[in-house]
Amino acid sequence: MIFRTNLIERLNREWNFFGKDEGKNDKFVDGKRKETVVPYRDRVGDYWLSIPTAQYNSLVAKYAKSYGKLDGSIDIAWSAAFISYCMQAAGAGKQFPYDSGHQNWMKLSIKNRLADKLSAPLVGYRVDEFPLEVGDLIGAPREEFKNLTYDQIPTAGWFKSHSDVIVEINKPKKRAYVIGGNVGQSVSKVEIKIDADGRLADTQRNWVVHIRNNIKTSDVPVALTAEAKAGAMVG
Repeated sequence: MIFRTNLIERLNREWNFFGKDEGKNDKFVDGKRKETVVPYRDRVGDYWLSIPTAQYNSLVAKYAKSYGKLDGSIDIAWSAAFISYCMQAAGAGKQFPYDSGHQNWMKLSIKNRLADKLSAPLVGYRVDEFPLEVGDLIGAPREEFKNLTYDQIPTAGWFKSHSDVIVEINKPKKRAYVIGGNVGQSVSKVEIKIDADGRLADTQRNWVVHIRNNIKTSDVPVALTAEAKAGAMVG
């Protein structure tokens, strides 16, 4: 439970820093996307530093060669970098597969579930299997990949994706709240629907996986996966 507490504290700290934005609508400051304005631009730059060095360098070479770094002024999705940063700051160590795309931990968690590795750091269940818990993640493929199913994800190639972390649950009102990065060009809190038992029942996205978070606080250095070392895929 210590890790979950640390994670929620970090998520709320970042949410507070961005001004406690809510909802998925785009956020602007003086007519500019919030992520591009100081100090938020530089904070996004901090998030990017949590992904593997090989991925970071690959993205800089592809999207920001003349600029020489990644931050909120570079128009690429940073939601996975945000999750990676929060996990790292909370003390996940090598238990989390830091990446520039959410699909990495979506795949890993579902593979753990199918292999019956239910005590693994991340276990990906179908969205109707168990009630959500604070500190868990929910994930979905995006855009042209939106029809990918739970069963297809483990063997799918790279795909655009998104995940958020559950930060609050209100069963009587059948509502839960998630915090995610690059949601409306900010760090935002979004309301989602749950059923009377606390299972995900939200249709705002095509949520396909409920990732149970079994991570324990660790000071062990991050061990990069082969996929992480190979290159960078955003989204």
